[in-house]
Amino acid sequence: MKFTLITLIFVIQLACSGTVTGESMQSEPDQPKTDPSFNDRLEEAVEEFYQTRWGNAQSMFDKLKEDYPDDPRPYFFESMMPFWEYFFVHQKKQLADDFLDRSEKAVELSEQRLDENPGDTTTVFLLSGLYGYRSLVAASEKNYRVAMQSGVTGFGYTRKLLSIDSDRPDARIGRGMFYYMVGSVPKEVRWVTNVLGVRGDVEQGFRELEKAAESESTVRYDAMMMLMYLHEKEENIAEALKYASQLTDRFNENVIFLYKEAELNDKLGNKDKAARAYKKVIDKNNKHLKDITEISKKRVDELYALGLIEE
Repeated sequence: MKFTLITLIFVIQLACSGTVTGESMQSEPDQPKTDPSFNDRLEEAVEEFYQTRWGNAQSMFDKLKEDYPDDPRPYFFESMMPFWEYFFVHQKKQLADDFLDRSEKAVELSEQRLDENPGDTTTVFLLSGLYGYRSLVAASEKNYRVAMQSGVTGFGYTRKLLSIDSDRPDARIGRGMFYYMVGSVPKEVRWVTNVLGVRGDVEQGFRELEKAAESESTVRYDAMMMLMYLHEKEENIAEALKYASQLTDRFNENVIFLYKEAELNDKLGNKDKAARAYKKVIDKNNKHLKDITEISKKRVDELYALGLIEE
């Protein structure tokens, strides 16, 4: 994806939203009460999701939506299925449309929940992520109206995360992405952030994300994914591979993480390691991610043809 476009959108978000110092939230806000059985069932469904056993995950999310129709989290995670494939594998319009359609309900329910529980940082984190992801996808698809609307709205929730005086890993992820985005703003428009008094840099962003990745919270895996993506974007391929390997160690059925591990090894010239990871993807033959299997087969064939690996 063209990150310079995203940073330009981000600058306009700043201009529309003001500085990050204008809002505050409780440092330890009250969270809405949740049925313990819901949490257990959601945890099980999310594990299936992270292992890319998406058929099982979807069935579980559907049942949770039926039993708890007002909770946004099952809708959030099911929208992440097309988003992950779009973000990490290939940018197909159908995947973008699917994500934008699915995420609308997650946004609607999250905003309703936040109206009822204004100090619910978990929901603030969901909304910040949802709108941020919607902005990324819409911009990549040249749907600039949706990208701008999502970006401006999402930045309002990011401001709330920034104002939380907390070491919560989700707040750190919000701050980390914000600092990274500020640091990535093109030089020719950096004056906008200077005028608004907004500060941040790429390394500061990485430090916040690293702290979130080192936590015991389940959101550490989201931090690892962002670190994998951002390090690859910055051409720190060895660092990106470190996080891809950590993710595959934890989620050894996840064909997307395996594919990224293969691709990053490939970029580093570790052709044998890359081929082994590609073959794991092929062997798993995930029926919900058929394209990733075909891409892996094609790359293994190319490596053979070039004489870079042995059978």
